[in-house]
Amino acid sequence: MSFKIRLESTNIKFSASHFLKEPSQCARLHGHNYYVSVEISDKLNDNHFVVNFIELKENLESIVEPLNHYVLIPTESDDIEIREEKDSVEVIAYNKRYVLPRTDIFFIPIPATTSELLAKYIHNKLKEIYKNKKILVRVGESKSTSAEYCD
Repeated sequence: MSFKIRLESTNIKFSASHFLKEPSQCARLHGHNYYVSVEISDKLNDNHFVVNFIELKENLESIVEPLNHYVLIPTESDDIEIREEKDSVEVIAYNKRYVLPRTDIFFIPIPATTSELLAKYIHNKLKEIYKNKKILVRVGESKSTSAEYCD
């Protein structure tokens, strides 16, 4: 028998800038307030929990907080060239050149900064903690749009 818990909180969020290959308006540097929620399924542990909500919230916040208020640059993209200087980073992508302070960038090991891949990134980080549990991560860009990744 499997149980499921869901953690949805307006406090589990991050604000970040990014750009995508297309469509054209998404190819411009822009930002979102991303909201993150999680579902975890498993049998109950000795304390009759799937996982402890407080612990899950702390773990999720520790994964999400490092993304907050940064420009997200995907390091696994074949379409992006990254050159690091002393205090700055030059990013060449889709016929555009960005030069940004290094302190404003979070390099993220994904091919693109879509909501789908951000959900997978967060999922994989949670999976390191909750190895044998079924996990679903939802990343929302707005009240009406979100992406999910689950195992």
